[in-house]
Amino acid sequence: MRVTICELSDNEIKFIDDWNRLKVHVKQNKPDLLLLPEMPFNKWIASEKEVNHAAQMLSVHKHEKWLPEIERLNVKQVVYSRPVIDNGKFYNTAFVYEQGVGHHKIHTKTFFPEEPHFWEETWYDHEEVKSFETLEVSGIRIGVLMCTEIWFTEYARQYGKQGIDILLCPRATGITSVNQWIRCGQTLAIISGAYCLSSNKSGLGDDDFQWGGSGWIAKPANGNLMGVTSADEKFITREIDISKSRAAKNEYPLYVKEPV
Repeated sequence: MRVTICELSDNEIKFIDDWNRLKVHVKQNKPDLLLLPEMPFNKWIASEKEVNHAAQMLSVHKHEKWLPEIERLNVKQVVYSRPVIDNGKFYNTAFVYEQGVGHHKIHTKTFFPEEPHFWEETWYDHEEVKSFETLEVSGIRIGVLMCTEIWFTEYARQYGKQGIDILLCPRATGITSVNQWIRCGQTLAIISGAYCLSSNKSGLGDDDFQWGGSGWIAKPANGNLMGVTSADEKFITREIDISKSRAAKNEYPLYVKEPV
C-alpha cells in the first residue's frame, strides 16, 4: 500500500497554501493512507499557560469545519487528531476517516507535557480509562501514539503484541528537538514491529516559535528511515509492504516472552 506523511504550517495563511499543495500531491501520488499532524486545522492553543474556553470552542469549530475537506482529498484513509468537547471535558482525540464509511475515533491522548508553549496538562482532560487499542481498517491494523506518548515505549510493544501493521504518530513539536524525535520513531518501529509514520506542524508559530516539521516513515524490525519531510519536501509518499510488519512480529524483540 502507499502511505503519505506531511508537515503543515501552524500559520493560518501559510496552512492554506500547504493544504492546496497537499491536495495536488495526493492526487498525483494516490496514497491509500494519509497521516496529518496533531490538531492541524487551527493554530496551537496550548502555548498560553491559562486556559481560554473561547479558544477551545473556536478550535473545535475550525476542526469540524475542515472535516469535509478531508473527505474531498479522495484518500481511502486519513488519520488526524482534533479537539473534542464531551460532557464538559476537553480532549485531544485521534480519528481515522475511512472513505465511504466515515470518521472513527481511534485514541484519546493520555500523556501531556507541561512547559512553555506546551501547557497541555492544563488545557486538556484525561479519559477515565486510558486505552491503547488497535483498530482494523480495510484489513490493516493501525494504532496511534500522539506526540509525547511516543516516549512511553511500553505502549509500542503493547501495540506490537496486538498485531499492529502501522503505528501512526501525529506530532506538534519544535525545531530544537527534531533529531531525538526521529530516533524515537525509529526505535518505535523496532519495538512495535510495524511501520512508524509521523507528521508534524512546521514553520513559524506564535511568539516566533519554530515548529520542527520532519515527518518520517520508519521500517519495521530495523527502524531504517524511508523518508523524512523538510521545508523543501513537505509531502512524502512511499510504498510499504504490510507483510514485513507481520513478519516482524516473530523477530527480536517482539518474540521475547513476558515473564509469568
